[in-house]
Amino acid sequence: MGCQQLSRNIPYTCLTLVMFNLLGVFAVALALPEIILGAPQPYCKPIPGSSDWPAPSEWQKLNDTLQGRLVAPVPPGEVCQTSSASFSNETCGYVLSQWTNSTWHASNGFTSGYNDVTCLPDSRAPCSADGYPAYFVNATEAAHVQAGVEFAHRTGIRLIVKGTGHDYQGRSAARDAISIYTHNMKGVQVNQEDERATKYGGVASIKIAAGSVMKDIYGVAAMNNLTVVGGADANVGIGGWLTGGGHSPISSKYGLGVDQVLEIEAVIANGTLVTVNEHHNPDLFWALRGGGGSTFAVITSVTMLAFPSLPVITYEFAYNTTVNSNTYWDLVTYFHTQLPNLSDHGVMGYYWATPDASAAIGETDPAIQAKVFGAWFLPGDTFEDAHATLEEFEKNLKSKSQDWEDEVRISSLAAPPLDISTLLSLFSGGTVGSEVRLGSWLLGREALTNDTETLKTALQKTNTIPQDILLGHVVAGNGVKNATIVGGSNSVLPAWRNAITHVGKLRRNRQI
Repeated sequence: MGCQQLSRNIPYTCLTLVMFNLLGVFAVALALPEIILGAPQPYCKPIPGSSDWPAPSEWQKLNDTLQGRLVAPVPPGEVCQTSSASFSNETCGYVLSQWTNSTWHASNGFTSGYNDVTCLPDSRAPCSADGYPAYFVNATEAAHVQAGVEFAHRTGIRLIVKGTGHDYQGRSAARDAISIYTHNMKGVQVNQEDERATKYGGVASIKIAAGSVMKDIYGVAAMNNLTVVGGADANVGIGGWLTGGGHSPISSKYGLGVDQVLEIEAVIANGTLVTVNEHHNPDLFWALRGGGGSTFAVITSVTMLAFPSLPVITYEFAYNTTVNSNTYWDLVTYFHTQLPNLSDHGVMGYYWATPDASAAIGETDPAIQAKVFGAWFLPGDTFEDAHATLEEFEKNLKSKSQDWEDEVRISSLAAPPLDISTLLSLFSGGTVGSEVRLGSWLLGREALTNDTETLKTALQKTNTIPQDILLGHVVAGNGVKNATIVGGSNSVLPAWRNAITHVGKLRRNRQI
């Protein structure tokens, strides 16, 4: 965990970043020749076997403080290694059955959902503990987090945080580290009398413990006829999602997740539990809302705005054409040029685009293997609300496609209106357990509409192999641009304010 001193009034101590004052910089500059000529340092943090690695008695003392909540885990994939003493056909079968299950990975304090796993449940693959922490703290309350962070602060060992492990960059697992595992810090509480909520346009506030996932949050919101801005994946946790900015299926209406935050409770790098809001520790309040996960502090709870129940119509669509054709690129380009207008009319949701669905999702008919498909969410109570917005778009698409080489088949289906919290509570978690590499771009109105040929060329360049898929999130627009932010501003990437769509390129390299 790295941190940054933002105010002289807050006692932050950096664990992975060394912040020098001006005098310190001069001292380093003067000593530079000695540093360069001196013996190379094999590590920058204590590692097992080094003289500064905590002794077994120190780990035992920490475990006593935690009342037995310090865990020295074994890689779960080890049970599938025939050369391991842990090998078990029965247990291996269970691990394999769960390997793509995000709920299972989230409930294991040791694993990460994506990328750089060093022990796969496959005897043909190497297996080591190199990609995993040495210990994790199974925290259920703030005091457990404090004990773990203070230990890392005092001993200098690497500190990481895992909520659910939903991190494409693999930051929720790391070698030679102590991990704060917050997944079991549960609880969602509604406050209908919070005056701060009405000040910022809400009707209530909702306090969420760090280990709560979206399914938990939406369930409580639905029971109280409330709407909360959260992620689409049911198994995503509040902590990492929020500190990254927090885009949502309803961000185009209410703003990003970080725009809803009223207060945070967090443990800073010296082990102190602090309350963070626009009046207390405002610089940390700014930094935590979009500054990145596991960076400034370990969040133990967050209090967010809640809004009235929001009925939405779900509109599923698919636009198909011939595999790997020029028409596909005409289709996907035209589709993107229309996103600003759709967003302006309240359309929000997700889409996928692939020139060859035989490789990506198993489509067998070449005439429809290239496709753009997805689901829109439209606030409203009647089917007419959805069709009034999208009928013109599909009519224009049909007319436009007459000039293209191949036929474009248009299909769509609108579902009856349903409360958004109820709808999202029914969503399942995403598939994990694969090597997924994600590159993404935020595209605004100008990028989507100013130069169609440049846009088309850029979209074509994203596709290098048949397995590539574009995943688009129409989750910004006017709701994010015009959001009323508690405290006036936050640290989320400014480009979000002018974005229309967040486009990601997904590539799966391997899946067990």
